[in-house]
Amino acid sequence: MFLRFPPFVTAALGALILTASLQPAAAKEAKLDLQSAWTLTLPASGQNAQHFTDEINAISGGQVSVKLYDAGKLVPPLQIFDAVQQGTLDMGYTSPLYVAGRFPAVQLFGGVPFGPDAQDYIGWIYNGGGLDIWREIYAKQGVVTVPCGVMDAEAGGWYTFPIDSVENLKGKKIRFAGLAGEVMKKMGASVVLLAGGDIYPNLERHVIDGTEFSMPAIDEAMGFEKVAKYYYLPGWHQPAAINELIINKAKWDSMDDAQRGLIETTCRETNIWSLTSTAQANAAAVKKFEAAGTEIRTFPPEVLAAFRQATDEVMAAQSEQDPDFKRTWESLQAYRASVQDWTEHKE
Repeated sequence: MFLRFPPFVTAALGALILTASLQPAAAKEAKLDLQSAWTLTLPASGQNAQHFTDEINAISGGQVSVKLYDAGKLVPPLQIFDAVQQGTLDMGYTSPLYVAGRFPAVQLFGGVPFGPDAQDYIGWIYNGGGLDIWREIYAKQGVVTVPCGVMDAEAGGWYTFPIDSVENLKGKKIRFAGLAGEVMKKMGASVVLLAGGDIYPNLERHVIDGTEFSMPAIDEAMGFEKVAKYYYLPGWHQPAAINELIINKAKWDSMDDAQRGLIETTCRETNIWSLTSTAQANAAAVKKFEAAGTEIRTFPPEVLAAFRQATDEVMAAQSEQDPDFKRTWESLQAYRASVQDWTEHKE
């Protein structure tokens, strides 16, 4: 026996079925594994990764689900880019400085010696064409980048010896990253790149004579005041720094616009959180270092002048060797020139 509906009910049901068939299918939840290059308790760097994860999981309404892993849990920190590129890891929270040897131009997104402050850096990224270039470079590698953690000025580093002249740097083994590392080489230092967790034991065993790492709050978490006597403020090598969320491009393309937008927007919020979350902790860390007997010094003017001259030489050489570096450097310089009439009056 068949149930017969009145004609007006049949028509209404037909309209509902047609309407439902025309609606776009609900997006499948994007489940993403993310590993940080830094331990998750580390101020700014590691905590940025945790903050991003907590925020996007809370606001996405199930559209995006991120599972966060601590540094080294799945792959070594300096191999995160390769893992994301190969698709064995969906996302990584890291620094573009860690792939500087392969893609020289991306150093300019991680931190620039004598470069812009945080506001101008982000201004260039979002409003001056910086992000477009950054993504074009990574697109060739099957990786998408999202700026996801702007950091204030870094310290000038920890040293087991005083720096009264450039001569003091000659022959010293120092941990530096990116373009500043190239500058230190010109000063006669032997430069090594070490992941964060490897720095302390190498300083303690006198395998290295000094290191730059980050801002005071982060340096305190690393315990460097226990193994190096001299701390230099302010830093010259990174007036601001940017960490990145990198995503496997195939994974990125598999998501819809709303899911990608959630990631972009959450990273923009993380930029603000990162920049504002460490000022008090930085001040407290400097006070703690002084109480512990650390000698806090500034670089002598003649040393800073040598750093600046070497920076100019490094930029010129890198621009000559790599077309991507040249166009990135020119883009940054053009943006800084375009805002100079304002920035020079802010100080």
